[in-house]
Amino acid sequence: MTQYPTKIIAISFIFLAIAFVIRITGYLFGNNVALGMEAVHLIVDVAITFFILLTLKIISSNYTKKFSYGLFKLEDLISLALAILVAYTGIELFLSGYLSESKASIESGIFQAISIIPLFFAGKLKIIAGKRIKSPSLEADGKHTYTDFIEGAGVSAGLILTGIFNNYLFFIASILIAFIALLITAYSIGKESILSLLDLPKDKNISQKIRELGKNIKGIKDIKEIRIRWAGPVIFVEAIIEMDPFLSIDEAHPITEIFENEIKNNIEGVYSVTVHVEPVRRKNFKLLIPSKNNSITSNLDDRLAKSNYFAIVEIDDEIKYNFIENPFKEKSELAGLEFKQFLINYGITDIICKNVGEITFGLMLAYGIYCWQSNEDTIKNIVNKFLTGKVERLREPTKQSK
Repeated sequence: MTQYPTKIIAISFIFLAIAFVIRITGYLFGNNVALGMEAVHLIVDVAITFFILLTLKIISSNYTKKFSYGLFKLEDLISLALAILVAYTGIELFLSGYLSESKASIESGIFQAISIIPLFFAGKLKIIAGKRIKSPSLEADGKHTYTDFIEGAGVSAGLILTGIFNNYLFFIASILIAFIALLITAYSIGKESILSLLDLPKDKNISQKIRELGKNIKGIKDIKEIRIRWAGPVIFVEAIIEMDPFLSIDEAHPITEIFENEIKNNIEGVYSVTVHVEPVRRKNFKLLIPSKNNSITSNLDDRLAKSNYFAIVEIDDEIKYNFIENPFKEKSELAGLEFKQFLINYGITDIICKNVGEITFGLMLAYGIYCWQSNEDTIKNIVNKFLTGKVERLREPTKQSK
């Protein structure tokens, strides 16, 4: 978290001090108890702001990193408390306005009106500071101070108009307008904090944006689940992704790092990204096995390029065998482009052989075809070994090209 803008907050305190002096002067000048209570209320406002700044200091310290999600939820708790305080102020104002007798005083109304001018600027400055450092609690505190301006405007208007026209309805109307404004403000403050505390989505578009980022990263087959948690000014992201089941940890880790960095760089406010990897469960296979003859009892041919036949084995709900004569056995070498097209045409997903050269192995890597090594055995037995995980995946060619 960035350091809070000290100058902005210091200026807001100066405006609060000016409002305090005006109200105390009005209290002493007209012996108006209401203005005295309003001055005391400003002291409470300053204390709340100091408490929020202390909380921000704790959140930005190394101490908060000891916890899984830090102490960022403190900001949401403070925002919710301020929303309740604003709502309570509105209700109290509403009830006191209707149940008490108006002690209208034009002078008191003028003092009240003058005092709310610095309150307006103090509230605005706190909101600006809160947005600048993305602190919902400081922004909520600014709105709370701004509600004092709304409340003060309603009360001062009611006092002045009642004093001029000697009609209590002006006072009631002003109180009602202030009450509605305060409830709207309480709702705007409380809504975000409640969503965050309950881990409900504040912005449903973020999940879709994360999925779009994952689609552009080679190696991620699918994003199975995304969990987003808002806490104060930051976002925690958890994602479950599906990757190639045969990738090693060393191969998978760089891909998850790329995904994490893409999320942090493209989505504002992301503090932490946790990626869980699950292998894609393969259900369908199409194997190519070099065979000496065209039967499932035929033995594996040691030569991939010069084998007599290719056994094409399709594995789905059942196992289907198809034997074709090797179209490349008469060629001087296994032609790369032709062999590539052959694999594509037949939809080959895996090759099981005893030996494979560099060129063929590189070709299979480029097109996502897995290569497995088997000792000599019948085609049927080799397929059974493959299905029970008893053949080893080749990670490098068995022989070098001459």
